[in-house]
Amino acid sequence: MSGLTSILNVGVSGLNAATEGMQTISNNTSNVNTPGYNLETINQVAVPGTNLPAGGEGAGTNVTSIQRAFNQFVFQEIIGATATNQAAQTVLSNAQNLSAIFPVVSGGANGLSQAIDTFFSGVSTVAQNAASLPNRQIMLGDAQSAASLFNSVGGAVAANLASQNQQIGATVTQIDGLTSGIAALNRTITAQSGAGGTAPNNLLDQRDQMVQQLSQEIGVSVVQGSNGAVDIYANGGAALVNGGSSYQLTATSGSYLDGNTAVTYGPTGNDISASLSGGTLGGLISFRNQLETVASSVGALANNFAAAVNSQQAQGLDLNGNLGQAIFSLPAPATYTASSNTGTGSVAVAITSASALVPDNFVLTRTATGYQATDQATGQTTSLGSGSTLSYNGMTMTLSGTVNVGDSFEVQPTTNAAKSIAVTMTDPKLIAAASAYVATAGATTSGGGIVDGNVGNVQATIGGTVANRALPPGTAIVPAADFGQALSIKFTSPTTFNVLSSGGATVTSGSFSASGGATIALEYPGAAAGQALTVSLTGANAVAGDSYVLDPAGPGNNGNIGAMAGLNSSNLIASQSLGDYYAQLVSAIGNQGQEAQVASQSSQGVLTAAQNVQQSISGVNLDESAAMLVSYQQAYQASAQIIATVQSLFTNLIAAMQ
Repeated sequence: MSGLTSILNVGVSGLNAATEGMQTISNNTSNVNTPGYNLETINQVAVPGTNLPAGGEGAGTNVTSIQRAFNQFVFQEIIGATATNQAAQTVLSNAQNLSAIFPVVSGGANGLSQAIDTFFSGVSTVAQNAASLPNRQIMLGDAQSAASLFNSVGGAVAANLASQNQQIGATVTQIDGLTSGIAALNRTITAQSGAGGTAPNNLLDQRDQMVQQLSQEIGVSVVQGSNGAVDIYANGGAALVNGGSSYQLTATSGSYLDGNTAVTYGPTGNDISASLSGGTLGGLISFRNQLETVASSVGALANNFAAAVNSQQAQGLDLNGNLGQAIFSLPAPATYTASSNTGTGSVAVAITSASALVPDNFVLTRTATGYQATDQATGQTTSLGSGSTLSYNGMTMTLSGTVNVGDSFEVQPTTNAAKSIAVTMTDPKLIAAASAYVATAGATTSGGGIVDGNVGNVQATIGGTVANRALPPGTAIVPAADFGQALSIKFTSPTTFNVLSSGGATVTSGSFSASGGATIALEYPGAAAGQALTVSLTGANAVAGDSYVLDPAGPGNNGNIGAMAGLNSSNLIASQSLGDYYAQLVSAIGNQGQEAQVASQSSQGVLTAAQNVQQSISGVNLDESAAMLVSYQQAYQASAQIIATVQSLFTNLIAAMQ
């Protein structure tokens, strides 16, 4: 009887194992399309039997566990590849949106470049007939068109920046939800594993799938913890999950309240935005940095275009005989005070030299020895000394109030320039087409005419406009208070001369030499203050009594508007013309788009390869499952036959004993 019982037990164990196998295969096939599911197989061992006869008798089989096909190394590869690919896809998508704003295909031949060219074409038309009001009106219309296009481009870039910041906030919320869920699963898994049991495979699959979802949002590294838990760290090193605890990230308005969303780390409150990479969040932060550079660059283009036109406008006379008023208006550089400042200080920034302007955003910080500026694009730090007035990259900064050591201010020189540039002039008569002065050899007669009685061969030539600080030593300077009246130059000897007012009073004096000539500078008042109109005296010899008349130009004169038309080919920004600078900006945007395309394709290839390896290990193969199901079915049938045979033997044996 004991022999038949042993055989029956063997058959039952085989039946149970085959049933478990078929159930496992069925579960696999049911989850063939379930994301994150890992193939499961049963682990069987032979049950030890008696020691007699030699070799022992088998006692059947036991299913010791159901094991999921999981490879930790491959999983780590998937996590890294997913984060890299998602970041690349995020950058590519946004780069394509940016390329739609700028004429990347034409290399910058259209867009803002065309609007600027059209404006200067209108300026040239005014130069051909400076008295024509229709020509002047066309020029103002072209100015409005250029400003409107700047507004459109600047507004679109600003809208993209705002979208990036909104998406950063939404992504942080997603990350916090995922890390909380992973920590909760860690607690459940640890509880089951710590009780001497084994965590259900479905919990492990759920957690690993959630970790993979997390890697789509942010770059992470995964470290295997105790009792089946995992610890997760952001690429910058911040712990996001430690066993059953999660540490939240927070989207805040940042230290300077400048509109940019900062990512702070919950346990410390520190801004860790700069250290984050990978996933949607890393891609958003990376592209936001690119957008800030574009906003500053297109703003610098608007600033230098308008500043150059306004500067030239201020150097001429309008149809009413007055010095020119500004055609364009521009916003001042934006400044933001750090929320951590302990002092009451503030800073006002003005762009004083457009040609020297570097448009990068920077942080001004008070140190123990003075002030320093840190370029946010390059990280370069420049010491600026101490005092209440500082100079940096074509800007003047004026500090007021109490600024304590450690206090800082963020400055955005041109971020808002493109979206805010405007045309303030509406009257075409106010275009300052005429030169401020014309120089004529001779002296003014009592009848108002000019008679040339000069003996020497010195020539007086109206030159360009320069900054007062750039005047050569020995320059005879006419103060701004005397600007606008008729002036005269009279040699008192072959080497000396006086500049006289319209009433005959000496305004300034100077020296002349045949080899070096002489320079006279007429300081501009009002809007053009800090600039001076130069008059050059050249020639081999001068004779005492020789005179030259400096008269304000008449309304039909086109000297100043001609100089304004020439601005289009002048190096006005970063040692380049406006058109060349814009073409370089568009080219850089196009190159970034191409780099994003290459990075996207490359990272997708790496991810696909890793996924293929993972599927070869952990994926459900329906053909293999069908074959294994047949095998378990046959094993089940065989075990059932053993049981039926033993049952028949028992029946016969009992019948024989009756």
